[in-house]
Amino acid sequence: MPIIMTRHPASSRSAYVLLVLTMLLWSTNFVIARAMHGQIGPFGLAFGRWAIALLCLLPFGLPRLRPAWPLLRRQWQKLLLLGMFGIGLTNTLVYVAVRTTTATNAVILNSATPMMVLVLGSLYFRQKLARRQWAGMLVAMAGALLIVLKGDVLGMSAVQFSHGDLLVLAAGLCWAVYTLGLRTLLPGLDALVMMMVLLFVGECMLLPAFVQETWQAGGFHLLSLPAGAALLYLGVFPSVLAFLMYNRAIAQVGAAKAAGFLYLMPAFGAVQSILLLGEELHWYHVAGLSAIFAGIVLGSLSRRPASSSQVVTGKLSAAE
Repeated sequence: MPIIMTRHPASSRSAYVLLVLTMLLWSTNFVIARAMHGQIGPFGLAFGRWAIALLCLLPFGLPRLRPAWPLLRRQWQKLLLLGMFGIGLTNTLVYVAVRTTTATNAVILNSATPMMVLVLGSLYFRQKLARRQWAGMLVAMAGALLIVLKGDVLGMSAVQFSHGDLLVLAAGLCWAVYTLGLRTLLPGLDALVMMMVLLFVGECMLLPAFVQETWQAGGFHLLSLPAGAALLYLGVFPSVLAFLMYNRAIAQVGAAKAAGFLYLMPAFGAVQSILLLGEELHWYHVAGLSAIFAGIVLGSLSRRPASSSQVVTGKLSAAE
């Protein structure tokens, strides 16, 4: 039996605000991670970041664990996969990849992630995507590439790709699986409890690689004060707050509409470079941002009124 979900216009608007804030926080994640790669290894960065996030959630999630236990048991396999793909693999693969590929390559290849979400979603949920969604995605992707290439579209032919680029694509695929997997969870699961469980799964997965990396580096060593503060920031804002907002938004508007917002990350990264690093504002920044927002609006438009009921079928009903 299909699940009937009613979406209110106000909830959709709030979801879009959450998605914008999420992309802003995630864009700072990559900026800070690149700045710290010489002080801490990729597995140490991932493990430390999620450890801080888990510690932040434990005081709030543990008291809610018992009431949520029945729902956790009914879908523990899904939660295990979500923790592996969303927490254990996605960011870790990117952290490893930036050691053997350029930041430009990483951002360009990361632009394929929203497309992966749409394609996998259409295959898994057997939902036909509207032409406006494909058009909006292509317009937003063009805007992101325009910013990354600094307006030199012909310069794309000079970009060289390495084996690290495959890791970026793998990270995007993992994120697409995580995003779509969120839509298959049974309703009613406490958001804090779910995030706490996913973090725990991811930490268990990362622990062996973290121990090995630390052993090869000669053991534990204290981070500098700026590095420690940066790691604390990563553990709280791009990890806890951003993931909670993203999970909430997915539940309200779905994976297809949320996918286009991923293009805001390179745009926000460019804005941060202008504001924080003193870089100049160029025409391609304005044109790229305009294209990204136009693509998001185009892909988010609905043929039906936002207050009407929307039927979600396929694997969602089969999950019960």
